[in-house]
Amino acid sequence: MSRPDPSRPLRVIFLATVLTPRMGMENALLRVATALAQGHEVEILVLHDPGPLNVPGVTVTPLDAGSERASRRALRQRLRSTTRQEVLVVTGVWAGAQLLLAAPWMFHDAVAWEHSVTPHRLTTGRRFRLRAESVARCYRRCAAVVSVSPVVASTLRDRWGVESVVVPNLLDLPEQSPGARRHVRAGAGGPAARRSGPVQLLAVGEAKPVKNYDVLIRALPLLRVPWELRMVGGGSQEADLRVLAASLGVADRIRWLGHVDDPAPLMADSDLLVHPSASETFGYALLEAAEQWLPVVATDAPVMDSLVPDLVPGVLAEAGPQSLAAAIGAGLHQFAGPDTSSTFRGADQRRRRAYGARPTLAAWEEVLRG
Repeated sequence: MSRPDPSRPLRVIFLATVLTPRMGMENALLRVATALAQGHEVEILVLHDPGPLNVPGVTVTPLDAGSERASRRALRQRLRSTTRQEVLVVTGVWAGAQLLLAAPWMFHDAVAWEHSVTPHRLTTGRRFRLRAESVARCYRRCAAVVSVSPVVASTLRDRWGVESVVVPNLLDLPEQSPGARRHVRAGAGGPAARRSGPVQLLAVGEAKPVKNYDVLIRALPLLRVPWELRMVGGGSQEADLRVLAASLGVADRIRWLGHVDDPAPLMADSDLLVHPSASETFGYALLEAAEQWLPVVATDAPVMDSLVPDLVPGVLAEAGPQSLAAAIGAGLHQFAGPDTSSTFRGADQRRRRAYGARPTLAAWEEVLRG
């Protein structure tokens, strides 16, 4: 598959392993695919059944044939029919691993789009690390590599010598943020300044070790204000976290909500997002909270430290229960004051300059055209 004629619209084929449930990577893919479909023909090949899914202007082709081997066979057959006007985009390590087994020759002209590889992520499981090692070596042969953030780009470069261009994920940023519109109706001060009853804390993200939710649970008994916590995301560690919460006597003030397709209403009705994650590749939850004018407390680690407080109003904390509890108290105090509105308005403006749709899509056009 050679590079396409620059005078003609493209056929862009995204390869993904899953599309549901819609986590960060899935949302990023669907947003970019929908935007590119305004000027190109876009198809998503998905290796596991996505269920009912409507993506305006985009063809979604399930290749689920009942087993991974049969699905890879279907993928191989589909890719053998590609033409010079088609550009294959491989969405990350898991899709890359399937392509490596099904049609490794396709890496030569493909665009790799990496979401997940960070130094911390490589320490979280042998299976992921081995797949990342194999796939990243294939990235060296790709026509182009896109990283969603500088930490992903530096990891690819420093560990495997893979050069990439950083293109942030496409965000849905209206002209005025929902939080700003609510603020006009509700008056000055943050939610905590207007609420009676316990402070409403929120955590959004799948419960797994990298998210450090055990640190959050251990911080809760140290808080000096009445509080309630809503946990959104489900995940493999939830059962252990429930046991920990019971042992610390805080289980009755935590609501476990599982996966929620759209956490925006919960963010709009909360006082603080607590995000103790040890590692992020992009930080969707933080950016979505900022759009809702919900202040955050996050770990002082890569990605978080580039967002908070300039683009995402909030407080950074060290990764420990006492530090996190102190930061929660500081955040609640700081964002209940009269300067809350100007802080969020300034962040809204900076976020729109940093993540505007036009430069993001222009960067994608340049990558796809080669």
